[in-house]
Amino acid sequence: MPPWKTLPEHLDPQARRLVDRMRRLKDATGLSFTALATRTSYSRSSWERYLNGRKLPPAEAVTELAVLSGADPDRMLALHTLAAQTWTAQPPAKDAAPAAGPEPGTDSADPAAPANSTNSAAERDEARGAAEEPAPRPAGAASRTAGVPEADTGGVAALGSDAPDPAAEQADPAAGPDSGRPVVIGAPATAAKPARSRSARRTLLAAGAALVVVAGVLAVVLTLILPGRGTAGTSEEEHRRVAVEEFAFEPGRTYACDIHRFEGRLYAGRSETTEALLQQITTSWDVVEAQCLLEHRGYRIGGVDGAYGAATERAVKRLQDKEGLVVDGIMGPHTWEALRR
Repeated sequence: MPPWKTLPEHLDPQARRLVDRMRRLKDATGLSFTALATRTSYSRSSWERYLNGRKLPPAEAVTELAVLSGADPDRMLALHTLAAQTWTAQPPAKDAAPAAGPEPGTDSADPAAPANSTNSAAERDEARGAAEEPAPRPAGAASRTAGVPEADTGGVAALGSDAPDPAAEQADPAAGPDSGRPVVIGAPATAAKPARSRSARRTLLAAGAALVVVAGVLAVVLTLILPGRGTAGTSEEEHRRVAVEEFAFEPGRTYACDIHRFEGRLYAGRSETTEALLQQITTSWDVVEAQCLLEHRGYRIGGVDGAYGAATERAVKRLQDKEGLVVDGIMGPHTWEALRR
């Protein structure tokens, strides 16, 4: 393999760590840039920019390279997240190079696209207008409604009666010209609902209210009959609601914290550990627990995402300095003890 070019001086240490790691993965595959472009979704020129530190690689490219080389995608995504927080664009050169054309594999702008989109919009408007035109009335309908006065219901003739039925309007106030209901020739526009439906509705409401009252009485009786058995059990059950699924780091995702105190210690509902060793690049539910407790104690880290990055390390160092511990930025048993007090 030819030697790699020197990375730009403006790159942050986190960005350098990501690019160096991606270079080692590329060397491990033994593929050239052309072969790498064939095996992935990105072009040769894109990979050259990513691996020479000229452009931040997208998370999808990092994942594809990790899978291709057999590395852990979650660990690489954690490195990508830390690098993205400090990545800075390359400063402009003194002699600006001419603008490069579109990369291979990208679609160039189509000058006919605006005209096509305009024609498509015009065709859609014409089709919509044709669909909204009222259907022609049958010839017989005009003869049936001739000489019959229209009721004040939006222009629909009240066929079969000389005036609208007030009882029908009270029974169904939602009926009208926009109700979408078909008008039957020779029948009233709406029919009055039977009075027994109202009485049935009142009966159902009364029965529901009675059930609510009975449920409340039963809850009070059970509380009085079984004193002391609900409070402790409930707190124990709520405390044990920790994360049970396997942690998978997802860039941009944050987690909520359930801060509570149990048996004199603080918990956040994500882990019960008191001795897990956490340091830079660690991703786990233990990191989520530590970040929640740090935020609760006022040590801001920017977001609870489960990745032990530079912000989390700085917050741990501030906690260790305040508690008189060894300031090394690593979560250990003594730091956990101080954090859960």
